[in-house]
Amino acid sequence: MKKIVVILTALLLSACASHSQLSAPKMINHGNKSFYLALQQDLGKVGHYMYLKKEDTLENWQSAVELLLDRSPKRDFKERIALRKNVYKKTGVEYFKLYEKNHTLYSYVIYAPSARNKNWQVDVAKGKNIPQCGFVQYQYSLKVAKNKKLMNMNNVKIANYLKRYVVDKELKNLMKANWNWGCGNE
Repeated sequence: MKKIVVILTALLLSACASHSQLSAPKMINHGNKSFYLALQQDLGKVGHYMYLKKEDTLENWQSAVELLLDRSPKRDFKERIALRKNVYKKTGVEYFKLYEKNHTLYSYVIYAPSARNKNWQVDVAKGKNIPQCGFVQYQYSLKVAKNKKLMNMNNVKIANYLKRYVVDKELKNLMKANWNWGCGNE
């Protein structure tokens, strides 16, 4: 009887200790481009996977796909939106939008150039709560150099231009994309 109790306790503890792991592929196709797993981090409550084109590096890339798994206790989309808005405002990000549609969280962020990053960057994302998994987000990022056309525009006009020609197109693609992310236990 003692052996059974010990075995059941061990099984229970191991089940509690294991946590969901995103079933992340080695390659993702986005648009007409292939992105390969370049970074995989498990930070306890958060799993992060970054995909780059073969010719890119973590230090130097022009477009990327990221998968994020948030294992935190369930937060509803209103809480996630409020948290992100707060972070963006505290960090000086001016151009962003987050909204829920059909049980899915959509967002975009447009980052102006900074001392650390000379290019504009556009992040477009789609996230869902997945049972026995957590919140899973798919994000496409694109860096945009300030070319001759953009040189003649102020930041507001550039942000509007990027919204129209990058964000709107990518959000439309994300809305149509099949959602096939899931988790297993490690």
